[in-house]
Amino acid sequence: MKAMPLETNNPRVHLVEPELERDAQLGVQWLHGDIGRNTLQLMGVSDEDNKPTTLEQEKQRVTEFIEKPDQLNWMIDYDGKVVGSIWVDLEPKDSMPSPAIHIMIGDPSVRGKGVGFSATSKVVEYLEEQFNKSIYSRHLVKNSAARSLLGALGFKDMGDPYTDEDGLQWQNVKKTNNDFDRDNL
Repeated sequence: MKAMPLETNNPRVHLVEPELERDAQLGVQWLHGDIGRNTLQLMGVSDEDNKPTTLEQEKQRVTEFIEKPDQLNWMIDYDGKVVGSIWVDLEPKDSMPSPAIHIMIGDPSVRGKGVGFSATSKVVEYLEEQFNKSIYSRHLVKNSAARSLLGALGFKDMGDPYTDEDGLQWQNVKKTNNDFDRDNL
């Protein structure tokens, strides 16, 4: 489901609507080669599924991204160039309550520049305004960048890490809206 565009606190970072042609081509570029394989590994894609993609596969993925009724989806624009995506699962999954936020910075040249922090903090703010309750996410235990980003935004570990069916070790995290806490004392 497309979500309305959002402006972050960083004037260089904007959350924009997905576009099929543009984003399918970007997906092929982002997931090509060793850097693409590494990106997918950090996101928890199993080695079995971590393969190069085609334009047709990416068009299908972006179409699903846009049309999925139980997800909010944005592309991350940095200085006029789309560099990643951020999405929110609105329905619980087996491994995660909802709403659950996920991010991918596909363009490695902008990693470490605060793009992920700006985008994620804006979506967290949006979710707190819309849902006024806890927000969830998860990260691979070995993904220190994701752990750091989520921790800086106030997400706390939910229990112990767990291992999924692919042998990947995950940590679920939760951020509780302070207004929600006060309302339910």
